[in-house]
Amino acid sequence: MSQKDTNQEPLEIILEKSYQTIVDAFVNSGHLSRREFLAKVFESAFELIPKAEKGSYYELQGDVFKPIFSNGYEMTVLKRLNFTEADLFIGFEVNEPGTIEVYEYYNKQRDDRRFSEADIKTFKELGTYYEFTSLYAPIQVDGANVGLLCCERFDGQRYSSASRLIMKLYAQLISNFYTQLVHRERERERYEEIIKAMVSAIELKDKYTEGHGKRVTELATGLAAYMGLSEEQITNISTAAILHDVGKIGIHSDILVKPGKLTEEEYNLIKEHPAYTKKILENISDFADVVEIAYKHHESYNGKGYPEGLSGNDIPIESAIISIVDAFDAMTTDRSYRTARSQDQAYKILNEASGSQFNPKVVSSFLSWQEFMV
Repeated sequence: MSQKDTNQEPLEIILEKSYQTIVDAFVNSGHLSRREFLAKVFESAFELIPKAEKGSYYELQGDVFKPIFSNGYEMTVLKRLNFTEADLFIGFEVNEPGTIEVYEYYNKQRDDRRFSEADIKTFKELGTYYEFTSLYAPIQVDGANVGLLCCERFDGQRYSSASRLIMKLYAQLISNFYTQLVHRERERERYEEIIKAMVSAIELKDKYTEGHGKRVTELATGLAAYMGLSEEQITNISTAAILHDVGKIGIHSDILVKPGKLTEEEYNLIKEHPAYTKKILENISDFADVVEIAYKHHESYNGKGYPEGLSGNDIPIESAIISIVDAFDAMTTDRSYRTARSQDQAYKILNEASGSQFNPKVVSSFLSWQEFMV
């Protein structure tokens, strides 16, 4: 929005355009990556602050704030500036973290004593060494600064109250976005810690399963991607695959590592592990899809599997994928009751069981994918 447009258009039209710009920036942005979202919002903010001639967005990376977007500045020059939190606000006003505030500061000239010669040189190249007005707002998560949104003008004038309000609105919305992102990452980390603990418990109980979950996960997600499954399906497969045998925690170790053939009674006890898996995992929130995939990975295409005797397309495709790669990894690794088979032998067995134990479409895809990977 240009200065000329702002002066000529009626106020109600300006407000309507501003509202629409804000809506466009934030609505339906869930599919965007973090960087795409921030870029979109950054450009939107400058569209609504027409007096801003240049600007930048700094993001906390580790313990240093680094510029990731700019408007009007040469990015290669701007990237020379990296600040700690203490250095970021040298010469500028900022309250203690905890509330989202907007600040305006006229900088007559940088204090040479407080910056390195390299930074002073960079300021001069950027045009932010003297006589500019900065409008800026820290971006916060849980009371800590994680970013800085700022814009500059060089005509010696102040920003309007509307510009300050827009800056505050965007700072608050971006802070909310970051907060949700951080909390999701923390929740995912907690899930990953739970998963690692469960996998470790299985591996401690049965040394022959050590690394099995990881290999099955890699094979299952690779095959799922090859078959064109959605990102959500692949994510669920990844989690279900690493945890598909967690129910074996409920099976006695003597049975799990028995070197000889299992008795019918012992095999029936082994067949209980999908039910144990379901019982363990269903206590974790948002794990419903993962639970069903893991629970049904021993179902057979012909209906002779367990625990429910499902057949054909009643078996989730995700479970069918894990079933095949689980069998393949089991066949090609040493077990307590036999030595590993070759990959070619395993391929032959899978092919022979296509349409009976295994979903024929998934078997065909697995064999094609393996051939493609060679």
